[in-house]
Amino acid sequence: MSGKESFFRELQLIQDTTVNVLLSKEDKYQSTRDILIDATYETICRVLEVLDGYNTSNIQYEVTEMSSRQVINKTRNMHDACEDYLMFTDN
Repeated sequence: MSGKESFFRELQLIQDTTVNVLLSKEDKYQSTRDILIDATYETICRVLEVLDGYNTSNIQYEVTEMSSRQVINKTRNMHDACEDYLMFTDN
């Protein structure tokens, strides 16, 4: 499997997992907005985990800020910052 195929396989797993987890908790949500907040939060965090190397293929990706050529996930895992920047509910 190529690197591109492996990456998209990870994304497919993220989508499947997130949908199934949120559907199993659907009755706990008060609004569609809350479901969407958690769906986007979970998806973004899981994608960042893939980039940081926490995935089934154990491949870590470098995320480079193009204008400075700085690798922004070199010293800190990006998924660790999700709670600092993104909104989520308590469901």
